[in-house]
Amino acid sequence: MKYLTFFIYLIAVCIIGACGNSEEKSQAYFDSDDEFTELVKSLNEQFSDNAGYSSIMLSYDDLMGNTVLVKVSRNIDENTIEEWFFMNDSWDKKAETKLELGDKNPADFLFSLNGDYDLSKLLDMVNESKHKVMNELKVKEVVCKSVNLLMPRKRSSVNKMDDLITQIAIEPLSGGTTYKHSYDAMGNLKN
Repeated sequence: MKYLTFFIYLIAVCIIGACGNSEEKSQAYFDSDDEFTELVKSLNEQFSDNAGYSSIMLSYDDLMGNTVLVKVSRNIDENTIEEWFFMNDSWDKKAETKLELGDKNPADFLFSLNGDYDLSKLLDMVNESKHKVMNELKVKEVVCKSVNLLMPRKRSSVNKMDDLITQIAIEPLSGGTTYKHSYDAMGNLKN
């Protein structure tokens, strides 16, 4: 239900953005090293270098530019999770919840961009996914629609980063079926 609400909100924002925003947008965060540097800087400025994330969802549209949805604790050792949405160069807080962990440490269920995960690895994963779809479909141009980093609530490994899932959605530039690839935290293709 939460994702349905988010997607309805995202569609409304797309319509508003299409009607009134003619200024040129930047590249997608997942298309260049410079854009990744900008993304990490923005996340660290907004939340802190010690923030812990349960998810980061990135998407790009020519009309809206970059959009980001994060579920984040400003301190990886605290269990208060805030949901924030980024669009048109501004952050908007959407919700706040508490992780119910009993005697467990919040850091065991969150990942940081400062030590746990190197966000710049996403560029290689996106490029690998694009090439994979181009080769399989025999098309010359594809586009990455979204990148999602998700830390599952249920742990299956001792090392929390073994559970992190990176999902990348690629589709031919001419449209059609969206292909989704999943990677582990080391950048290995899972399926």
